Amino acid sequence: MSQFLYSIVIPHYNSPLLLQRMLDSIPQRDDIQVIVVDDCSTADNIEQLKQCHHSSLEIVYLSENHGPGYARNIGIGKANCKWLLNVDADDLFAEKAFDIFDKYSDSNLDFLNYCVLATDKDLHVCRKIVSDQIVRQYIQKKDSNSLLQFRYLNSVCWNKLVNMEFIKKNNIRFDETFVTDDIIFNLIIGLKAQKFEVISDELYIAVENRNSITHQNRSLEREFLFFLQVQKRNGFFEKLGLKRYPFYRRTILYFPYLWKKRGLSDAFKFFKMIRNRKAEIDEARKAYLYLFE
Repeated sequence: MSQFLYSIVIPHYNSPLLLQRMLDSIPQRDDIQVIVVDDCSTADNIEQLKQCHHSSLEIVYLSENHGPGYARNIGIGKANCKWLLNVDADDLFAEKAFDIFDKYSDSNLDFLNYCVLATDKDLHVCRKIVSDQIVRQYIQKKDSNSLLQFRYLNSVCWNKLVNMEFIKKNNIRFDETFVTDDIIFNLIIGLKAQKFEVISDELYIAVENRNSITHQNRSLEREFLFFLQVQKRNGFFEKLGLKRYPFYRRTILYFPYLWKKRGLSDAFKFFKMIRNRKAEIDEARKAYLYLFE
């Protein structure tokens, strides 16, 4: 039997003040387990992290930096719960989030999907998130096309309350990469889930953080890492018979994207990388095919 009703896994890297804001948004309850996995923060940030507090807080310190996917997997391995929440340290839960979660705590759903608010650093609602728009579209339309997009393009982990037994049964984990680590986690949920509910309640606040990895300037090598992650999805979608937009992303579309973003010279350099690293690309396209065995 699980010790906790909810386990909340939070990867952390050099943002202890924002982490404390997230911790403050989590109720102080005996049935909640909070697992922070520090991904080898700097010494001064570690000292600040040690001052972070919550009645249910457990901190795991990693000796090397492996990226958020690895940290999340460590946290999942330590979770002892019925329901799992994977969140980011620089975000927070909405005030009544756990009141809503409690209404579903006795259910046998594979997962509960909820809506999010996307804000600036001052918590003013100012933007939209693609995954959240896809969720809201599904709530409104509930047709076959919106269902496909909901299952396979709803690619953030922090808008879902997931049944831990479902995670264990399907061996659901994060990709241990430094970019878009949550793709495989969400694709497996979309592929395997049979029992789910989608609600319009806005239970999570995604805060824009200009210092996060997402907003870092990308080197061409880093652009290539993102490209490889897209190829993993392309192989998955081709196997599903979804070799079309908005699922499958054709390589030729990268040229105008990079030309606009980085200039003509870098666009040509990138396509030269693609030509010279074909073996890596071919392997990436096979990465998720084990899900169909």
